[in-house]
Amino acid sequence: MDAQGNRPAEGEKGKRRAPALWRLKQVRVPWYTVAAAFCAIVLMGWVLAGSYDAGIERMRGAIAQAGDLVFQKEQEVLRLTEQVKLASTDQFIAGEARNKYGYLFPGEIRFVVTNPEVLGLPPRDAPAAPQAPAP
Repeated sequence: MDAQGNRPAEGEKGKRRAPALWRLKQVRVPWYTVAAAFCAIVLMGWVLAGSYDAGIERMRGAIAQAGDLVFQKEQEVLRLTEQVKLASTDQFIAGEARNKYGYLFPGEIRFVVTNPEVLGLPPRDAPAAPQAPAP
């Protein structure tokens, strides 16, 4: 069958007609349609690029925050490492035993000051007075 619905003649039975590609060249598109399509494509690209840029900036901010947090944690690890090194010394252990638990070495005598005002110290019952800032 051909395009009009007619059957081919007996001699033309095996022949097929190739599609007419040359007809596509004759289609005319108005210039304003091409301009509108071009503007739509450019606008979509601009919007997508803006959303990608915003996402990238958010990721950069998250990376910066994570870097700051890592730096803080590394500083804390260093501080705690130093504290552990200090706590493993005999002097630290002896000082903690004296201050926290009130232990004395054999032969030592403990003196308790009952009136610290005489020495220029704040009384034990009163809270420490706030210090004035230095000029």
